[in-house]
Amino acid sequence: MRILTGVKPTGKWMHLGNYLGMYQPFLEKVQWQEGFLFLPDFHSLTSVHDADTLRSNKHRLAAELLALMPNDAPFTIFEQSQMSYINDITWILSSVTPYSLMLRAHSFKDSQNKNSEINMAVFNYPILMAADIIGYDVDMVPVGKDQKQHLEFARDIAGNFNRTYGVEFFKLPEPYVSDTVATIPGTDGRKMSKSYDNFIGIFDDEKTLKKKIMSIVTDDTPLEDPKDPDTCNVYALMKYFTSGQRLEEIAAKYRAGGYGYGHAKLELLDILLEYFWPARERYQKYMDDYSLVQAELDRGNALAEKIHSDKYLELKEIVGL
Repeated sequence: MRILTGVKPTGKWMHLGNYLGMYQPFLEKVQWQEGFLFLPDFHSLTSVHDADTLRSNKHRLAAELLALMPNDAPFTIFEQSQMSYINDITWILSSVTPYSLMLRAHSFKDSQNKNSEINMAVFNYPILMAADIIGYDVDMVPVGKDQKQHLEFARDIAGNFNRTYGVEFFKLPEPYVSDTVATIPGTDGRKMSKSYDNFIGIFDDEKTLKKKIMSIVTDDTPLEDPKDPDTCNVYALMKYFTSGQRLEEIAAKYRAGGYGYGHAKLELLDILLEYFWPARERYQKYMDDYSLVQAELDRGNALAEKIHSDKYLELKEIVGL
């Protein structure tokens, strides 16, 4: 089975919601499978229009993703823009994609509501994403609930092509949607999301990390009073990153009283620093020496390019080019 997912380098970094809702499920599903994690940098051009900014975004995001990879990670990371035929495949797919389908895209509707000056890259975004997915004969795509429609569109587009040309050429990949991400509270109590700007970055410096954690919304129960850990956003985050006796002891302190939310937040800070310490160490190494990042990208690019270009050459023959 081949599994693929991607993270767009827009300048908002990997946070706890990303990790629990997308990255961790991807790691779980990719065991004993063939996995690809890619940087969809062409997609970033819908909103990032400065070359230095885009390069910087890619550098940091690649460093973050590599830092989170276990040493024996069974997948490769690659760059969308280094695939020779990604836009050729996108153009061919656009010729079998109904205009009415694109009008239903959530990404387009959201952009319409926010901004009347919409570029065509935003409108065509789902077709490029379809080329990202079905161009690699992917079997499964771990996605967040907000991205599920794009996977459904990819299936629709693949089906349209197969019916139009009377072939079974493109696979119809299955989505893997984790319910976990919907339950991860952000600093304001809503679902953790970049769009709400309520996220806690995994690789924030310690001062920033502490500031965000201390801003988590809690109720006004006095320090000396008992508290219910199961109604506290701080404890809800703790449960993802610690367990067993330590978690039981923290819950007991909540219920006993004399344990304030400030104490809980500092404990959460310690838990996160401990949990992500190896990744944060690797991240700094990658940020200090980009050649280490580039070496991994070059390896992944070569592997992904072989699969993608072979698919394109077959596709070209089918359509008569």
